[in-house]
Amino acid sequence: MEKPLPPKGNSSRVLILCQLFYPELVSTGQTLTELCEVLIDLGIDIEVVCGPPTILDGRTKVPRYLEYKGIKIKRVWGTRFPKLTFIGKFINQVTYALSVFFHLIFDFSKRPILVVTNPPFLGAICAMLRVFGGKSYIYLVFDVYPDTAIKLGVLREKGIIAKLWDWWNRIILKHASAVIVLGRCMKEVIVSKGKGTNSLSDKIHLIHVWSDDRLIQPVERKENPYIKKWNLEGKFVVIYSGNMGRFHDMETIMEAAKELKENKYILFLFIGEGYKKKWMEEYVNKWKLTNCQFHTYADRKDLGISLACAHVGLVSLTAGQEGLSVPSKTFGILAAGVPVIGIMSQTTEIALIIEENNSGIVVEPGDVKGLVNTILKLYTDRDLREKMGQNGRTAIDKKYNLKAAAMKYKHIIESLQYG
Repeated sequence: MEKPLPPKGNSSRVLILCQLFYPELVSTGQTLTELCEVLIDLGIDIEVVCGPPTILDGRTKVPRYLEYKGIKIKRVWGTRFPKLTFIGKFINQVTYALSVFFHLIFDFSKRPILVVTNPPFLGAICAMLRVFGGKSYIYLVFDVYPDTAIKLGVLREKGIIAKLWDWWNRIILKHASAVIVLGRCMKEVIVSKGKGTNSLSDKIHLIHVWSDDRLIQPVERKENPYIKKWNLEGKFVVIYSGNMGRFHDMETIMEAAKELKENKYILFLFIGEGYKKKWMEEYVNKWKLTNCQFHTYADRKDLGISLACAHVGLVSLTAGQEGLSVPSKTFGILAAGVPVIGIMSQTTEIALIIEENNSGIVVEPGDVKGLVNTILKLYTDRDLREKMGQNGRTAIDKKYNLKAAAMKYKHIIESLQYG
């Protein structure tokens, strides 16, 4: 049973812990910034404790204290090694988590915490302090650890680190006041991890990732400045926009690009950064592919028009990552009115959303022929493309918009504050 909302006129407060935040508008930084912008408008008092930017130029100075659209932002100390190297990313996460620990020890407010899984140490810190009378916390699961690392071969399933991590997960889930997951498959994984934890199912909330539909809208190609800027006139554009990380199936996409290299009208447009980007650029050079373009992340204000350059959008997840991660880039593509090709298992949340809303086509990971045929199908069938694109935008308007998600977060925060 849901707890009652607070009396009118009272403002709920929340402390948000996330390493990336405004002005670092990539990955969880953009997702949490968008959420906070709307929560502020809905009357939630917010302070964010984040780390120094790690993707922006390492020499760029960002104020330690900043107020942005009513959001109070505090940047604690942390290292700024390049994020794309494993050791650099790990050290950045550890130093940020240590700073958060000391911040929480001296924060005597009663407001609840919203803590994310990235970096994965944050939840453990909140759980440990909660055992000793610390703040209640909402655990927002973006990625499931250590499972993701195990599937990628970074950790051994029977190793001591993985076992300790799973033990900590049970502690985190046990002491969390609420747990937020991004999909049905993820909910199943989390419930299985919390076996033995009383009433875990009762405190799990499924809230989909959203698109910032305030900024991302369908744009006519003739009115899109990026078509000329990137020399896309006369091209059928297949876009991949976002992180090109370890658990994204970029290999199938690049092999499909190679298979389609003789078609001078089809262009693969890659926007973003990530662990696999360097390999992808080397692949293009090795096979002398002229049908691929690479660009860094688009500015937030330009994200909508960059996505609207596309006739088709790609979203991928490697086999074995079902329920462990939910690619949020999907919702931006849908908001732009572009059909989605999901390269992932049929059981993933994104695959289910694509099928349920008839907003694209799902192809299994590693199925290069299937991906090539799907691209060609949408290339030749304009009516199907347009219908799927319209269906995707309708799904955003009705179900996956930012305000709808923010209202659910608001209710959880208020229930903890006043329940």
